[in-house]
Formats: sequence, structure tokens, C-alpha cells
Amino acid sequence: MTDIILKPDSKIYRTFQNLIADADRVFFAGLPGVGKSLMLQQLTLMAKEVGRSVHLIQWDTARPAFEISEVMQKYPEVDGVTHAMVRKAVGMWARQGVEDWDNAHDKPAHMLIGEVPLVGNRLMELAIPHDDKIEKMLKNTRTQFVIPAPSKAVRNVIEANREKTIVEPRHEKETKDAPPNVLRTLWHDLYQLAGELGLTTVEAEKVPYSSEIYTAVYQHLLQHRHVQVLDIDDILKPSGSAYDFASKIPELTASPQQVTEILTQLEANFTIEQVEEEVNNWYKV
Repeated sequence: MTDIILKPDSKIYRTFQNLIADADRVFFAGLPGVGKSLMLQQLTLMAKEVGRSVHLIQWDTARPAFEISEVMQKYPEVDGVTHAMVRKAVGMWARQGVEDWDNAHDKPAHMLIGEVPLVGNRLMELAIPHDDKIEKMLKNTRTQFVIPAPSKAVRNVIEANREKTIVEPRHEKETKDAPPNVLRTLWHDLYQLAGELGLTTVEAEKVPYSSEIYTAVYQHLLQHRHVQVLDIDDILKPSGSAYDFASKIPELTASPQQVTEILTQLEANFTIEQVEEEVNNWYKV
């Protein structure tokens, strides 16, 4: 059984209560291994408990719609990394998908909750300002981006748990989670980016995880959005997987027609080299 494990007197619980009351769209942004999935699960359960109808949008469930055979033949994964053209296409669809959802659902009865890694241009399009209809809605105070920020102690526990779930997954999605060595590599890359952005002056090959530097980078990425940092200081112990829900939650995904239209538009306006350059500069906002 999937339960709300947050204590009612905790800061996270109170923050989620405020989000449920005051927001229609909430996006959890951050690196893998910071608790985004568990926070999304807990916010979803709390929102449903008070009668809001929840819909989800997540990188890991949005991407597969674009990974059909004819697309993968042209734009294959390399060493497990999604091709730049696919990453860009998913981001373009996400803006349209969020706008379509907003137009189709009455608020505050309905609520959209998302999980957006941003790193490596994974749904970064939702953070970067565009001259389109959805931009006003993404800048609205009823759209909130939340950065889960575990303390070093909590992050260590997350890494240790990831070691276990990679070997013995409790949910199908856990088989696709980034293993601890990848989590550490992503943190190292983010630390190097913090140096490029002038957010740290310490140069080192190996540095321990720092909540302060991590959140500073994500606040930079989300400087055009309403952002909250969600400090996670307590070790939370869900009864099952963070991917478990009491019932099926509808998720936004692209239709085959949308996939074709977006890739056709992308290929007509940009070369692969241009898209790769843009995706490689994903952090320049």
C-alpha cells in the first residue's frame, strides 16, 4: 500500500499543502538521486487526498514516445545517452503538451505535477523563455518549480538505497534508474558547471556532494521561473518504491502524429549540428 509518509508538522508537508492550495502546475527539478520521484509521489498522494485530479509529466515517460524504430535508426543512443535531436524534440513537445493540458483542464480541480531533470537539456525547454503562448503561463505564480535539496547525509542514504534497488528492483522503473557511479559522475559534472558559472572557485577532481552548490546551479537554470528550494534533512522511509501509486495516474505523452510533426519541424529548420550545439549549451539561459 502506498502511504503519505511525510509528517504533518514537517516543513515539506507544509510546503506541499501550500503548493496544492496555490499552484496548478508543479515541476520537481534536479539531478537524479535527489528524491524527485519520492517528492512527486508524496505531493500526488496529498493532492488526491484533498480532491485534486492529478496528471503527470516526466522525462522518463515522455521520451519513449519518440524512441520508435524509424527515429532511433536516424538518431540512435550512444553509450546510453539520448541523441540530441530526440532530447530537443521531447522538449519542444513538452511546451506544447503542457499548454494543451492547461487548455483542456479546469483549475483548481486539476493539477499537473512534473519531474524535469534539466541537466543535459532534458526538458530544459520548460525553463528557458520562449516567445510563444505558453510562456506567460510558465511565468505565472501558479506554476512553481521545486528543487529537492537533500542534505549530504540524506544523499548518502539515497546512494546506498540505489545500490540495493539496482540489484533488487521493487518496481519496473527502478531497473532504469541511474546507478550510484552515474549519480556521482553527474554530480561531478554539475560541480564543474558551477565553476564555469562562477558559483564556486574551488577546483578539484573529486568533491563531496554539496547541497548549496547543487541548488545554486539549479536556481541559475530556473532564474526565469518561480522557484522554491525544498530542503530534505530527514531520512524518509517509504514502505515500497517511490514509483508506487495507490492508483493509475494519467501521464502526458506525445501522440505518434505529434512525434512526426515535431521531428519534421525540427529537421526543416535546423541541421543536426545546430541542434547538437544548442543541446550542448543547455545551461546557457
